[in-house]
Amino acid sequence: MIQSADMSDLSGYETGNGYTHPLTRAVASALTHIEKDGLDINRTLDAILEIATRHLRADDSCIIVVNEGQHIEHTCYYLEKPHRHKPDAFLLDIIQKGVAGWVIRKRELYLVHNTLQDKQWIHRPDLTDSESPLSAICVPLLTNGRAVAALTLHREGTHQFTEDQAEMLLEFANEAASHVENARLFATSQRQLQMAALLNEASRAINSSLDLDEIMKSLLSQMNEFLNGEALSIALVDEQSKELVYQVAEGIGGNEIVGLRLPSNQGLSGWVMEHCQPALVPDTSRDPRFHQLGDQRTGHPTRAMICAPMQFKGEVLGTIQAINPIEGIFTEQDLDLLVNLANIASTAIANAKQFARTQAAEAQYARLFQDTINPIILTNLDGYITQVNRRATQFFLYGREELPGMHISKILEPQANLPQASAIQNDSVKVFTSEIVTQDGQKLPVEVYAKRTLFEQSEILQWIFHDISKHVELEEMRRDLTAMLFHDLQSPLGNVISSLELLSYEIPPMDPDSPLYYMLDIAKRSSERLQTLVRSLLDINRLEAGHPITERTLVDIYDLMDEVREIERPNFEQRRVTFVQELAPALPDVYVEEDMIRRVLINLVDNALKYSMEGQQITIFAGLTEDQEGIIASVSDEGMGIPVEHRQSIFEKFERIKHGNSDSKGLGLGLAFCRLAVEAHNGRIWVDDAPGGGARFNFTIPFVVPDARKGVP
Repeated sequence: MIQSADMSDLSGYETGNGYTHPLTRAVASALTHIEKDGLDINRTLDAILEIATRHLRADDSCIIVVNEGQHIEHTCYYLEKPHRHKPDAFLLDIIQKGVAGWVIRKRELYLVHNTLQDKQWIHRPDLTDSESPLSAICVPLLTNGRAVAALTLHREGTHQFTEDQAEMLLEFANEAASHVENARLFATSQRQLQMAALLNEASRAINSSLDLDEIMKSLLSQMNEFLNGEALSIALVDEQSKELVYQVAEGIGGNEIVGLRLPSNQGLSGWVMEHCQPALVPDTSRDPRFHQLGDQRTGHPTRAMICAPMQFKGEVLGTIQAINPIEGIFTEQDLDLLVNLANIASTAIANAKQFARTQAAEAQYARLFQDTINPIILTNLDGYITQVNRRATQFFLYGREELPGMHISKILEPQANLPQASAIQNDSVKVFTSEIVTQDGQKLPVEVYAKRTLFEQSEILQWIFHDISKHVELEEMRRDLTAMLFHDLQSPLGNVISSLELLSYEIPPMDPDSPLYYMLDIAKRSSERLQTLVRSLLDINRLEAGHPITERTLVDIYDLMDEVREIERPNFEQRRVTFVQELAPALPDVYVEEDMIRRVLINLVDNALKYSMEGQQITIFAGLTEDQEGIIASVSDEGMGIPVEHRQSIFEKFERIKHGNSDSKGLGLGLAFCRLAVEAHNGRIWVDDAPGGGARFNFTIPFVVPDARKGVP
């Protein structure tokens, strides 16, 4: 039968106030004597158990000390003499669902007359005979309204303790409670000091290296001094597969566990990684998160486990775990220590991984730097050479030790327009052409790519040289050949056009619909178009060479537009496309090279015709620019338009884009000529969307009023 007493009925037994019972006087005297020598938790618990056991003639006794969270911190048994016992699974059960836990939570005494008949009682067969009935008293040790411990006495047989004895033990416990709490706090502070010293030593050891393996091995060594587990290990996250990979391990099964890959959704370590939370599992058989993959690999069972995540700037780097405490159980203090060690290790491991990545990147860069076929020179921001690759020494004909220390301007032609460091940005490459001067005085044309970058923790300038000698030579040959062909074409083409003109005068008047008249008209228009093409090609060469326009005259924009309309009329009629003019009134004359601007307009109209279908419309427009300082002209069609990504490139030579189902042919020189001609007149040209769909080519020509005193401006 169980009897319990309510604490509210035992107010006369609270601590202090001149108790006279010999048991209370004995514990007060003993504990006061102990505290004079220091707050030793073990001596305090030993004295309490010995006095209580002897005065109440108990066969044995036990005290369990808990912290504010009701986690076990200290335990002590008395069986003929005191002996220490680390917390184990049995004690956890007692605190969770046994008599001692009930007493701590309820803060009431508990009297048991027969343990075999008490459902709250949990028997411990290794201390007493499980088949024999016992009598027991369990009382709380209260201080500041909190139970700091549970004291239990046992005696063989039933009904061995009376309620008076239980109340006397409660009085005794109340006197002892403050001494236990003081000793517990002192022991906790001492342990925290030891942990702080350990963490400081661990931090020093871990952060003294950038070698990842050395850091992890040092960490395991520091951990085992306090945790004393059968095995400890560290697993890091594989950045590609996101699996946990066990990197280092010590203790039972350490060699076998290294290399094990654990998916993030499996096992306790996987759960800790995925949720970024520590975990304490005193009994893995009762935890569904536990996975036996590691046990199957090592052949050793995992009974208990603590695990903490290593995270850096919100990213989980891995986990640290310890299994199977050699004595007792893993406590919340052990988990706190593991979390603190994980926090220290996280920064060190992140730094080591970054250092390893940096080293790998620098090694890769060094290999690329040395093995590339292009000469590469590295300089500081002032332009002095710090490093060169093998190809650079071969290209510049200098010895490997001669270039470092030299200013980069020494290997470029004196007139080279060398960009300043401030003009070279990290996110872009500065490209320019120049000439280099080799050690023996040779000059070679080069294309230079300059970029600011970070190398060995310092900002540098990287200069990559590309030999364009062959390209320049071929370009010169192409220009010479083109000029020769165009000049050689002019003379026979002029003869053809003159002959056709004479032939038209010699032939008697004929019906415009006759085949002969039709063929003569085709020959004349084709010859004129060919002559226009030749002039445009010659103009392209001249304008690219930078020659200025010298034959400008004042031109009536209306007359110019009418000329273009008359020239293109047969083409519009043949393609059955409508031609519309939209010219603003009272436009002033423009000062241009008339034939060149006429050909710009003709090229734009021809280009619009290529992409126009029967029944569509082409509109030519002229008006004042928004700033009233020039003329803007445009040619719009109703075709498919020009994709945005090609609106710059189509003005380059030989550049053509596949446009819908169009099968138009050409060399891709017409728009290149237009750009060069307009820019030579200080204007600009661009393409956008026409208001009614299709493409609209626009160009501007600024007003230039000639000065009569100086002639051409």
